Amino acid sequence: MPTEIIRRKQFLFVDDNAEFLSSLRELFTAMSGGAWEIFTAGSHAQALGLLQERRMDVVVVDIGMPVMSGLEFLRLLGRTHPGQQVVMLTGLATQENRKACLESGAALFLEKPTSSSGFEAVFAALDALAGAQPQAGFRGMLRRVGLQEVLQLECLGRKSSVLEIFTDKVRGRIFICDGSIVHADSGALQGEVALYGLLALRGGDFNFRSFAEPPRRTIQGHWESLLMEAARLSDEGADFFKRGAGEAVAEEAPGQSAPSDRASEATPATAVSSVRIEELILCTGGGEVLYDWQCQSLEGRLRLLEQVEQQAAELSTLAAVGRFDRLEILSPEARVVCQVQPHMRLFMRSATIKGAPL
Repeated sequence: MPTEIIRRKQFLFVDDNAEFLSSLRELFTAMSGGAWEIFTAGSHAQALGLLQERRMDVVVVDIGMPVMSGLEFLRLLGRTHPGQQVVMLTGLATQENRKACLESGAALFLEKPTSSSGFEAVFAALDALAGAQPQAGFRGMLRRVGLQEVLQLECLGRKSSVLEIFTDKVRGRIFICDGSIVHADSGALQGEVALYGLLALRGGDFNFRSFAEPPRRTIQGHWESLLMEAARLSDEGADFFKRGAGEAVAEEAPGQSAPSDRASEATPATAVSSVRIEELILCTGGGEVLYDWQCQSLEGRLRLLEQVEQQAAELSTLAAVGRFDRLEILSPEARVVCQVQPHMRLFMRSATIKGAPL
């Protein structure tokens, strides 16, 4: 009876750090039990030479390379080896790098591991991308392999599954059918709003379940467009929080417009005030926390939002003029806004800062 020959998966790692390549090769060869054949290249020229000699299942590239960056090499491979699966493995795991690499054709964007659990997560992601069947009940740390990478693996393989996400405060599910994201839910949120909220989580656990048809399909569009939109929203949210943390946003004094050169000659100097966000909480309609930034007393703020929700329901019934959904508290130094809607709750506290005369 002839012996069946099992083809080993071919990986090429490109990095200018020879010590890292040697350690990675030894570790992943052992972890694969001989199922991987690993090649390494310390330069882009050496990598291109190896690619001319043999077909690789996955090419793994570092971003911070001399002469030609990993991003430039990724784009070069897109022209010289179309269809080649390329993964970026980098210590420069910024949102800007992630977006640029994914838009340039990278199959995955992974952060270089610094612990044993990190190496295990990277190994699992690469093994899955190379064609391994996912194990039932797979779990991973979102800090090591992000939800975006997990979704990419499922969609690239045209899989059907339900991705369950868990954190201390949030529970959610993303439904994938034949490589398309068709539904997401998190608390009272459903559809794209729930999807973007889950993809914005910074840490937690995930688990795969067999696909089951959701109550209804709420998401349409290609998965790549959805993930790019999620990355854009994440970038905007990060910029917003940075502004709230330290940058004062200048506002014109009430009832005044920007003075012209002539007006400035005759008009006395006017003090300009600015606003800085001090606290921000965003919840689902059911009260599950999605974002919590510089909150002084989270439980107290959540109780306040709950009371506003209850009072809003009463006032809407008594007034019979529509839904009451906003409470605003003003003082000379601060402003507090509580907003309650069926799909979300918001608490924001800002401070008014008096500026110098112009």
